[in-house]
Amino acid sequence: MRPLLLVISIVSSILLSCTKNTEVVLEDKVSIQEQKWKKQGITDYAFTLQISCYCMSEYTFPKAIVVKNNQIQSVDGVAYADSEFGTFMTIDEFFEYIKNQRLENPIVESLEFDSMYGFPTYIYFDISEMIADEEIGYTLTDFIPNR
Repeated sequence: MRPLLLVISIVSSILLSCTKNTEVVLEDKVSIQEQKWKKQGITDYAFTLQISCYCMSEYTFPKAIVVKNNQIQSVDGVAYADSEFGTFMTIDEFFEYIKNQRLENPIVESLEFDSMYGFPTYIYFDISEMIADEEIGYTLTDFIPNR
């Protein structure tokens, strides 16, 4: 009887630790990439942002974003104002967005990161099967650091 209990305990421990390790690995991936990004010390940069969603087409067109001192300065060459353009994000804000979305336990999550700088190059979340058209994706390309 004792050997059977021992085997059950060992198997249960292994299964539980696998689940926990998987969650830690996913979280570590984001944290590792964020640390890589922060180590670069880049506060001035430009990138192209394309949003994928069930939105008006002008919202999904690629946008040239210029960031200075970690603040968005312009979108498509025009001085940035939240009320005029909608809300766009800096790379630091994208990392916060990722963390916040993950707290919602999305049913679908897809993340890709730049191998050199660590910033997210692709972000996609679908939070709920029960809500239509709430999924949104972001693609960041054409990154140019200004040191």
